[in-house]
Amino acid sequence: MIMAIEENAKGTEVEVRKVAPTQALSRFEDMEHWFDSIAPRRWMRQMLERPRFGELMAAMETRFPKMDVLDKEDEIVVRAVVPGLTRDELDITLMGDCLTIKGQTRHEKKEDEKGLYHRREISSEAFERSLTLPAAVDATQAKSSFKDGVLELTLPKLEKVKQHKISLG
Repeated sequence: MIMAIEENAKGTEVEVRKVAPTQALSRFEDMEHWFDSIAPRRWMRQMLERPRFGELMAAMETRFPKMDVLDKEDEIVVRAVVPGLTRDELDITLMGDCLTIKGQTRHEKKEDEKGLYHRREISSEAFERSLTLPAAVDATQAKSSFKDGVLELTLPKLEKVKQHKISLG
């Protein structure tokens, strides 16, 4: 705010507050402005304009499988998309209400191959994804299926956490 002295209609001087004009910022510009105040550089624009930013984002998506968690009346169904993995490359554990899915792909490098690689993206990779289930489940009764790169777990809820409707009397 700017303080100024102006003359009113009666000819007397009065103190007036004036608001400096501002420009509306988009959310990204606002965030960029905030970061610039901490570390003055155009960090976001530089990151987005990097030629390999898209490749980095794609690599991060493949490293952490996308998952669905469906809370049904008597069970919880978890689906995870894990393309390119076999059953033997997956490890699933349940401790309390924490479900962990681990995977490891193993692609052997061909050392005797002649030529110059311009891109080498097929390699051994590992991931681990943990999530908290919305209810306690009976791990001893869990069922699983794996088809076309989609893992599906059906986890029955413990009797004590099943939802019961209470009628009003």
